[in-house]
Amino acid sequence: MSPEIRTTDVLIVGAGPVGLITAYQLAKFGGVSVTIIEKHAKDLQDAYGRAITLFPRSSEMLDQLGLADELAQQCFACRDTVAYNARGEEVKGRGWTFLEQMDDTAWGFALVLRQKYQEEIFRNAMGRLGVVVEAPVELTAIDVDDTVALGTHRVNATVMDTSTKLSSTIKCKYLIGSDGGRSSVRRMMDIPFEGSTTEDRWVRIDGPIKTDLPKPRTYCSIESPTHGNVLWAALDHGATRIGYAFTAERAKAYEVFDEAAAVKEAIAAVKPFTLEFEKVDWWTIYSVGQRIAQSFFVKDCVFLAGDACHTHSSGAAQGMNTGLHDAVNLAWKLSLVLRGLAKHAILDTFETERLPNVQKLIQYDKDISRLMTNRLPEGWAGDPAADVHEILGTVMAEAATFSSGLGIYYELQDSNVLSVEGFFKCGTGLLDVRPGKRAPDVTLLKPATFDKTRLLVQTPNVSRFYVVVFAGEAYDAERAFFHAMQKSSALERLQKSDLLAYLTIVGKPLSNAYEVLDHDPLGRVLFDDAQHSAHKRYGVDLDKGAVVVIRPDGWIATMATLGADAPIELERYFARIMEL
Repeated sequence: MSPEIRTTDVLIVGAGPVGLITAYQLAKFGGVSVTIIEKHAKDLQDAYGRAITLFPRSSEMLDQLGLADELAQQCFACRDTVAYNARGEEVKGRGWTFLEQMDDTAWGFALVLRQKYQEEIFRNAMGRLGVVVEAPVELTAIDVDDTVALGTHRVNATVMDTSTKLSSTIKCKYLIGSDGGRSSVRRMMDIPFEGSTTEDRWVRIDGPIKTDLPKPRTYCSIESPTHGNVLWAALDHGATRIGYAFTAERAKAYEVFDEAAAVKEAIAAVKPFTLEFEKVDWWTIYSVGQRIAQSFFVKDCVFLAGDACHTHSSGAAQGMNTGLHDAVNLAWKLSLVLRGLAKHAILDTFETERLPNVQKLIQYDKDISRLMTNRLPEGWAGDPAADVHEILGTVMAEAATFSSGLGIYYELQDSNVLSVEGFFKCGTGLLDVRPGKRAPDVTLLKPATFDKTRLLVQTPNVSRFYVVVFAGEAYDAERAFFHAMQKSSALERLQKSDLLAYLTIVGKPLSNAYEVLDHDPLGRVLFDDAQHSAHKRYGVDLDKGAVVVIRPDGWIATMATLGADAPIELERYFARIMEL
């Protein structure tokens, strides 16, 4: 019998959070067929452990996808961090102390929910859209036929059902490897995985506990002289995670390091506090290292995302967050290209945008992982007798906006057609607001009722761009913009194709927007508050206004001065990326 051959637009290899979120988005945006395979049966993936923390920007992105509310139902919302020295005294400015700086967002906390529960939510959401994980199915070979036209089924993937041992072929237009640090996709495509693994080993152990630690339901660190900077993380469902360095010296006491040994070392690690595990949900021991794939996108049709293209320690709790950034960055671009709406060139921006941020994380993680093992960073030029715990607190604080994800940005460069500096320059906003940066999630008021809403809620990620008109009190400029827009057939086509939606923000609460604009506003209308908070946050002068284009994933694409010339700027921007 000849092997079965079937086709799909996108084949995703690996059904962890990154693969699931990518598949969910492609299905949600519509018009694309997607297949997702996983070599492990689901019952082998049900361990409680692995990733646990989503930081604010990740939560914002999941909120735009309609998934965050369900995560919040089960999560432990951690807003507090505390550090204890070796004597059990609370100390400031040391260890994990950056959670308190997570402002400028409605999701200003660490959303702690173990991967088991996150994956269940993602699988169910994906299933409601008709996509189900095929498991246990293993990828065994990839063949890319370069003679086949780009954007057609040029990838031939051989897969095997490991329960029946039957092989089949899946022909796809694009293949995404989200299959972890030992990625078979990366290996089969001969993509170098550069970096190193150290001799350092860390232990993570989860479960319900009893303790006399004063603030157990927090993220905290304990400065252990024997186990490094010990991580204590309150988890969902009343559980707790303890993480510690397992040194070669400690390892001498064990012929076999098993669960009982992991518990014994955890008890020693948190001294002077007491610790008793009521039961162990999950534990692991692993070697610490940092690696990054030489390329995230090869052959114009094969992508790597998540741990498949970058691995690091869990010291900064960035693994799942970085993977979700990959997935959200990629999915809307791939969807638009597959639907024939955007130019293939925007797929190159996946690596252009994600690689520099991953490189920053890798360097950051190298310093953090050494400090958490009671060692100064490599190449340390400061005092060789410096307190590692104090340095750790400083490093964490300096990188706080990167850790939260709120400060992650995409540089303006010729190779990135998606971030373009327009004629409008931000004024005196609280933070630097410009193309390539996250669009701040300001509070707005609904018409008539003045009920509060948020910009993020009004701009869900449905693979659509949003043109946000900050009208302020510049009503003449807004009218000039409005009338010029009526003449733009290109922008009208984008709107009719659901690639573009408008949102008009008037500078203060009014009984009716029509009375000051003299026309029905473009798109939905919302009001700024009486203090003009939204306009101030975006650095927009009330007397001049501005036009801000927001990408589907919530980053600013370009910014234009409000007036008759703004539609020309918008036409030029979209002509770079759209096929219409």
